[in-house]
Amino acid sequence: MPKHRFYKRPDGLYEAIRVIDGKRVAFRARTQAGVEEKMRNYKAKQDEKAEFQNVADQWWEELEPTLARNTLKSYLPAIRRAKERFKGVEVGKVTTRDVQAFVDDFSRGQRSQKVVTTQLQIVRQILQYAAIHGLTESNAAALLKPPRGLPRSYRMPPTEEEVKTIKATAKDHLLPALIYYTGCRWGEALGLRFEDIDRKNKRISIKRSVYYESTRPAVKEPKTERGRRVVPLLDSLAKLLPKKKSGYIFADDAGDLLWRSQATHLWTNWQKATGLTLTAHQVRHGYATALMEAGVEPKVASQLLGHAQLSTTMDIYTHVRSEAIDRAAAKMEGVF
Repeated sequence: MPKHRFYKRPDGLYEAIRVIDGKRVAFRARTQAGVEEKMRNYKAKQDEKAEFQNVADQWWEELEPTLARNTLKSYLPAIRRAKERFKGVEVGKVTTRDVQAFVDDFSRGQRSQKVVTTQLQIVRQILQYAAIHGLTESNAAALLKPPRGLPRSYRMPPTEEEVKTIKATAKDHLLPALIYYTGCRWGEALGLRFEDIDRKNKRISIKRSVYYESTRPAVKEPKTERGRRVVPLLDSLAKLLPKKKSGYIFADDAGDLLWRSQATHLWTNWQKATGLTLTAHQVRHGYATALMEAGVEPKVASQLLGHAQLSTTMDIYTHVRSEAIDRAAAKMEGVF
């Protein structure tokens, strides 16, 4: 009588139970050869799942629902590039040297430090996911850093004349002035409520931000504790704000949040009226410039701007100082 390699169930099926990745998996078939074939097919699928691009898809499936729309936009190109580079490679065989070579090759295309950092961050997160799920022994990108000397992209702050225009048009166009006087990000400014304004103590609490799911507005809390902050309510701004006690400062006729097109029109209408092409980020940069020129210490400026890292503030301060030196040099040339 032939020896049964697998257990034969009362219903006549052969069965093999294996523990795979901590889970009990049952393989059943009418013949022992059928059980073996199912086990081989399962292993082949498991090996396929362990390829880098498939692990990246699994990681993204879990992460995507938790991300804001703006973050999605910056992540998607980086994920696509990483999957193309390591296509067909078993995730457990991706080495530190492989990742470093990828980052080095990518950075040679005159990419900014921010773009290269995001690219490395994406690969690091995918490999960390693989390590957590036992698909690789360690994260090959854990200790890697972007190459030094990469160009940094800066959006120039408003000039003195542009700042004058922001102030001169503030009564009819409040949004640019509010960003200039508070350093709010675009979404933070749109999320401000009159309840956040403390006129008595001259403070503004920044505690929420508006983002858009397609065109529909939604509200989220700051990504970091630094994002939730209190900034001074300057007299110049206090005079401009309507003396209401509740509701969104920037709202539609029903008092609801502005849809994307409505918020965009606020800005483009101001640009058309003034002839300026400044972005909201550039106007916020003007706040940072004013802080430096007012002698505000970088650590305090970092808190007012809601920067997660002091180094971000220092980069702006260094850039502004460099511009100030250039202006001084131009004046010196005329004298000397």
